[in-house]
Amino acid sequence: MKRLAGIILSGVLLLLGALFQLLMAILMALAGAFLHRQIASGRLPNAPASPPMPGWMPIFIFALCAVFVALAAWEIVTAIGLFRVRRWARYSVLVIGGALALFGLVSLLVTLTLLIAPLPGGAAAGMDPSQVHSMHVMARAVFGAIALFYAFLCAVGLSWLVYFNLKKVRDIFAGLPGQAPESPRPFLISLLAVLSLIGAAGCLLFMFVPLPGLFFGLILHGWGKVALYLVSAALLAAAGIGLWRLLEWGRMLVLALQVVGLVQHVVYLVRPSLYLRYTEEVNRIINPMQQPPSPLQIQSLLHTVSFGIGILFYIAIIAVLHYYRGAFARPAEPPQIESAVS
Repeated sequence: MKRLAGIILSGVLLLLGALFQLLMAILMALAGAFLHRQIASGRLPNAPASPPMPGWMPIFIFALCAVFVALAAWEIVTAIGLFRVRRWARYSVLVIGGALALFGLVSLLVTLTLLIAPLPGGAAAGMDPSQVHSMHVMARAVFGAIALFYAFLCAVGLSWLVYFNLKKVRDIFAGLPGQAPESPRPFLISLLAVLSLIGAAGCLLFMFVPLPGLFFGLILHGWGKVALYLVSAALLAAAGIGLWRLLEWGRMLVLALQVVGLVQHVVYLVRPSLYLRYTEEVNRIINPMQQPPSPLQIQSLLHTVSFGIGILFYIAIIAVLHYYRGAFARPAEPPQIESAVS
């Protein structure tokens, strides 16, 4: 079976990405173990008068490690499938590419916002005022390097979306004997279905994270938060299954969820104080060291850009679901011919 150079290169990139994520998982595991030991001893280094670090923080770090390991395993399996030219590997790399493009684009826009945002003009405590300009230049350079990294991720994701949808590439993956015919499900619908199922799993995990929930400015704790995430997980799981099976009720359910999310983002964009109250409470939980927050101007700019991007994505998903509405139409049953009764 012929393998194009682009398929081999994509597999190699997936393996490199998996190795990077495994390295991150190892480093985070070491940091979590160190933090757990410091919490058990009752103090953090170089911070004798600081409030104690939350006991759930190491557990949260270990959970992130597990996520990185799972993603690395997914990429390794997909790379092996690409080398063996398996059809399922093409769908898998398309999902990974779509997620990379989405994550890279959003992160790139947020980083560019930080890059162009005005930095604080004053000097920090104990800093020579003459060093402020040098610190600003260094900060711009760091943000620029991060922006290039996210641009690279976005470019890789977009290139996979384009390359693995080329006819010659599709023909290679469809040329194996005994393979089923091409699915009538459009790729974007499949991607939305997978992302919905991943979102359902994420909601179930967030029930155990000791952070409050948020719904239209209402901050939820305890059973209220659990109910919010349980309902969200059930709706997302049902939506993912409905989309995957090309059921009309699944499309309508996803449309309803997008409308709710769109309205909520518009509310937060118009009334940023509703979201700022939530971020302040979250910061009090995850920032026991009480480090100074970012300047209000930068926070406001980040919120505006973030919710603006979210609104655009909601509109794009609604447009995709409307464009592919024909794929959810059930074929009409042929009329039954009644036999004449003599």
